[in-house]
Amino acid sequence: MITEVEKKTFILSKDIVQQRVGDRTVTYHRLFGGLFFLDDAGQEVLQSFKNNKSVPESVLKGEAKNREEELVQQLIARRILLESMVSKVQHSTPQIDKKVNIIQLVLANACNFGCTYCFEGVQGKEMSVEDEVNKVEESRIIAKDSIKVNIENSMYASKERFEHQYSPQNRSMKPEDGVAYVESALRVARSEGVKEVMVQFFGGEPLLNWRTIKAVLERFGRGEDDEMTIHYSTVTNGSLITDEVSKIFSEYQVAVCVSVDSPNSPNRPLKNGDDSMPVVMKGLRKLQQYNNRVALNAALTSATWDDFNEGIVDLAVEVDAKEIGVVVDFDPTFYSEYGAENIVDRLWRVVRYGREKGVVLTGYWHQIFQVMLGFDAVSYRGFKNCSAKGAQFSIEPNGSVFSCKAGSTLLGNIRDETKILNEEPYLEHARLRRQNPDFCNGCEIEGFCGGLCLGPLEKKFDSIKAVEESACDFYRGITKKHIEAIEPYEVATFDLEPAR
Repeated sequence: MITEVEKKTFILSKDIVQQRVGDRTVTYHRLFGGLFFLDDAGQEVLQSFKNNKSVPESVLKGEAKNREEELVQQLIARRILLESMVSKVQHSTPQIDKKVNIIQLVLANACNFGCTYCFEGVQGKEMSVEDEVNKVEESRIIAKDSIKVNIENSMYASKERFEHQYSPQNRSMKPEDGVAYVESALRVARSEGVKEVMVQFFGGEPLLNWRTIKAVLERFGRGEDDEMTIHYSTVTNGSLITDEVSKIFSEYQVAVCVSVDSPNSPNRPLKNGDDSMPVVMKGLRKLQQYNNRVALNAALTSATWDDFNEGIVDLAVEVDAKEIGVVVDFDPTFYSEYGAENIVDRLWRVVRYGREKGVVLTGYWHQIFQVMLGFDAVSYRGFKNCSAKGAQFSIEPNGSVFSCKAGSTLLGNIRDETKILNEEPYLEHARLRRQNPDFCNGCEIEGFCGGLCLGPLEKKFDSIKAVEESACDFYRGITKKHIEAIEPYEVATFDLEPAR
């Protein structure tokens, strides 16, 4: 007989989420993830813990005698089952994590394209900072729902951001500055125990400043001399790819993301109005020639709605790109105008076609599902689906640090290094790494979703702690599509019944 000392009592967590898929039940913890399949017999075991139920100490110590006890061990490890007394304890506010995992270098505030939906607005145009700030403030007063993001009216929302975007002194990052900024950022990362970072070459168009990219790659390599593992990536329009660029990117294993909406899209013209596709295709062929790791980048927006289709997948296959990153519109009005269901259907149609062709479609919306698959993935990944929430330094040519290129809150200057981590602008972002706004409490994807991009939230609400409710149904809907598409044994699958 098992005595009171030899057993503990467990109960089913209130944070469990379940969804029927085929003849099994998908199950995960809405804050920690760890998604898995249960057959009907396993589901009966799980439901038997709706009320307090004892578990032998031997099972807790790893001594499972059968598959049912093995399942109970897994349910406890995944926090699906909680010790009864512990489940009643009120959890305190988690400590703020200050790990910087991504170093984004804004190499050039300039571009040779004139994309009709660029969130940064017209690159390098002359304007009054005061007039731009007044436009944002006026739009907030008139109607928050009317705030739009387009080429003549960027998503930026602060005087500091407009000054940085249009200042002639902040147009291009010098090679020596780029190296110094990365050195400082690595010291910040190491101070919090980070051992692995991603350095992103960003813009504008980053290849307008090839000298600085080359200088950073040659100085840091893969991080061997800096007590760090360094990965590299870049987002480029692909028009400035040369043999030298292709060769060096291949040598340093830089993941190259080339922005192409569709083969026939009219939304990415050169500044002179000419079609950009011929020169972009030339660049893609160069990357292909040197065996670079290439992904395409596409946008699903009101401007690209009619052109977003399976053609982007066919192009990816043609240039050996195994991944397409899809940016779904930053404009809050997009979700209410087109409707979450229509957006999910339009995107999923291309996702499904990509799977048939061996091409994966990814994006912030897809990362919700990816984070959900792991257990407590935020702890080692550093963020949910938005790195701007404490996990990223976006460094301007003059050394100023923002949370990302889309953000408007100035965090400090990279020369201040670790001091930035203790200032309120950074801490406000870092708190959101795990803690969503109160509106999100109880949502089935709360532990993996960071909501809409911070940039438009700052513009519309003058706060990064706001929620764009019209986007929530889209994020939940596309996540459900991914869950429904999982096959048993692609993820952990616990079958207690014998196979038929």
